[in-house]
Amino acid sequence: DAGECRRENRAGRGGRCGEGDGRRVEPTGQGDGVDLYLGDCLEVLPYLVGVDAVVTDPPYGIAYDPNCGKHSNESRHGKVIGDESEFNPAHLFGFRDVLIWGANNFSRKLPDGGQWYFWDKVVQNGMKVRISEAEYAWHKRGTKPRGFRHLWAGAYRASESGERSEHPTQKPVQLMQWCLICAKLEVGATVLDPYMGSGTTGIACIRTGRRFIGIEKDPVHFETARSRIERELAQGRFEFGS
Repeated sequence: DAGECRRENRAGRGGRCGEGDGRRVEPTGQGDGVDLYLGDCLEVLPYLVGVDAVVTDPPYGIAYDPNCGKHSNESRHGKVIGDESEFNPAHLFGFRDVLIWGANNFSRKLPDGGQWYFWDKVVQNGMKVRISEAEYAWHKRGTKPRGFRHLWAGAYRASESGERSEHPTQKPVQLMQWCLICAKLEVGATVLDPYMGSGTTGIACIRTGRRFIGIEKDPVHFETARSRIERELAQGRFEFGS
């Protein structure tokens, strides 16, 4: 049922599930500053309060298939839910600040203004890779384009070397940390990722002292995100700012 969502609460702040249609799950692990919801973000968003910014990597509407290509037999990932349909970001524009990756794929649906970020993920010229060499994000506030250069091409990685990706379009934690800094979000700010995937934005928030609300409708990815975030929290408790 799309109207039902599940909440993992560690903050006591930031949001609540739909009135009468959600199941409360008691906190697990340690730490605070994190709220996780299993459900459709369109059902959860109307009930959230206290969000300072949305930072997300939604389905782009490109029907990306991680199982195609010469390395398809090595892929462990299914297709991204919702990626077969054109993405419309209109439900996010009501938030004060918004940063959306993949926005070049639905740029005609963006409002005027804002700024563009780009991620150069091969870093060097002439590198023969089967992936796109860059990805783009749109930021609601600001005017100057900004770039992040960070190698992330298959086994060639500038960070998280040797770690398996848990999502077909997983981003580096360092990239999402950079986004939080470029967006000038204060320590203690509440960041929402309504398309949480494997939880990378949440990990970036924990490492930089921001509070996090994550929503994910795919149960498999939700459990992956919860596990990754719990491992991150278990490494030590951060005293969040007010």
